[in-house]
Amino acid sequence: MNSPDPARGSNVEDESGLAAVRQLEGARMAAIRANDTETMASLLDDKFLYINSSGTIYDKPTYLRAVSSHMLTYSPDVELTESDHRVDGDVIVVAGKMLGHARLDGEPQVYHLRSMRVWRRRDTGWKLFAWQSSALW
Repeated sequence: MNSPDPARGSNVEDESGLAAVRQLEGARMAAIRANDTETMASLLDDKFLYINSSGTIYDKPTYLRAVSSHMLTYSPDVELTESDHRVDGDVIVVAGKMLGHARLDGEPQVYHLRSMRVWRRRDTGWKLFAWQSSALW
């Protein structure tokens, strides 16, 4: 019998955290598709860091401002998948793809990206701590 991979998480607490993060990822995707900054704000860590596929860096206030001002708008077809994950106590890293369309500064964007999201458990629950996207073209 193979032993569990310690990097992928193997105990009940890790599985519970991963299930919670997957549920939050679903809520975040619904918020992204609806450009719902109120829900996004509740899911993002106060120390949130996002690097988009062109290298622009956002913190929580600048990201939420970009969405609320419609400088950044996501289309309803935006999809986020999970292809791998790592659980390490209060940190969960999820990797996958982001596919779909958006508009950035009025210009159409086609998302065919590799995406990594880092979730961190806080006293208030799991929060998205960091997110980075890289083009797959």
